[in-house]
Amino acid sequence: MNAARRRRVAASGKSMSLEALQSWLQALEPPPKVDGVSMLDGYLTAIVVGPRSIPPDEWFVDLLGPHGFIGTAAGKRLVAIQAIIARFNVISETLSLTPNRHTPIFEKMDDGTVLAEPWCMGFLVAMRLRWKAWAPLLDLNRIEHGLMLPILLHCTDASGNPLLGAPREGPETETFLRQAYHDIPTIVAAIREFWMPQRIADAKHPV
Repeated sequence: MNAARRRRVAASGKSMSLEALQSWLQALEPPPKVDGVSMLDGYLTAIVVGPRSIPPDEWFVDLLGPHGFIGTAAGKRLVAIQAIIARFNVISETLSLTPNRHTPIFEKMDDGTVLAEPWCMGFLVAMRLRWKAWAPLLDLNRIEHGLMLPILLHCTDASGNPLLGAPREGPETETFLRQAYHDIPTIVAAIREFWMPQRIADAKHPV
């Protein structure tokens, strides 16, 4: 986003809570690629930590479709875009300065059970913007592939089947799946570190 657009967003003088942003996302027609704030948070995190820097003009349109054109944003849409930028900046700054304090926004059931799937699916959706660039972490023969497991094991394919295949049946697997989300904040920081040399090199020698 260029300086003029950043000033325009900042000058709106309004803010939108995450609850209001959730409602805004769910009311959009046509619907965006994320169904709420948790999935949005996963999407933004993948943009922040991924192998390539992606211009906001590109990922906003990928994320929101016709609602993502930053240059024509006004009114409530402008305020919503401002809220998305604010969360993006929080993720980026936290992972840069205090990665141990990074806290993904996970959905929770009424009993407090964490539902990691929406966040992880949002992460996966953003990965597809530069899918080939993610290949080193998707290679089963590389030990670094383990960084992706806590995320991918919560993801499903277009048919709704587990992306990594059906898990083994049994109480141990069920317990593991319930607790795997605890590793996500740590592996997100590790994924960022894995790609950082490449991103630095890209910044020095832009295409």
